[in-house]
Amino acid sequence: MKKMSLALLTFALCAAQACQSPENRSADAHESDSMNVNANDNDKKAGTENHPGNITNKSNADDDSAAFMKDAGASGMLEVVFAELATKKASSTKVKAFAAQMIKDHSQANKELAAIAEKAGILLPTELLPEQKKQYDRLVTLTGAAFDKEYMQMMVDGHQKTVELFKNGQDLNKQDVVSFAKKTMPVIVHHHTEAKTIHAGL
Repeated sequence: MKKMSLALLTFALCAAQACQSPENRSADAHESDSMNVNANDNDKKAGTENHPGNITNKSNADDDSAAFMKDAGASGMLEVVFAELATKKASSTKVKAFAAQMIKDHSQANKELAAIAEKAGILLPTELLPEQKKQYDRLVTLTGAAFDKEYMQMMVDGHQKTVELFKNGQDLNKQDVVSFAKKTMPVIVHHHTEAKTIHAGL
């Protein structure tokens, strides 16, 4: 009787173990692995989407258009920063008036350019470039008539380069950049003419 009970118990244990067949155990393991892989993939995707540096990978502008926007952005920022200094340090009323106009016109142009650049996924300069910083450091040491002459000379030279930049910008492939260059070009040319006239009268 005891031998039969032991035999039945052994059979029951074997049957229970048989329910968890190799195929079932393999399926469960595969399902667990799949969940882990999916979780890892989701983590990787989330990390990629949230990485702030990826904005530079979303640019839809060609290299020439991107270069124009960055150069125009650097130039426009310089105009405002230098003009703000001139409104404080210039001794000539004409120079002060010119500087005030620079702030108004270039702030508006900078705002329009920033909108185009953001849409294109282009990061514009947010601080003066090394060469621009050298110019600013020199300008800030001057006062009176010496400041006026140096500032206006910088405006003559700077706007000459900006005229060439915007002239080339009208031949680019990105239409909103071309439209911006064409719209802003007359303003830049006017600034250049005014700068030469004021500088000659100092």
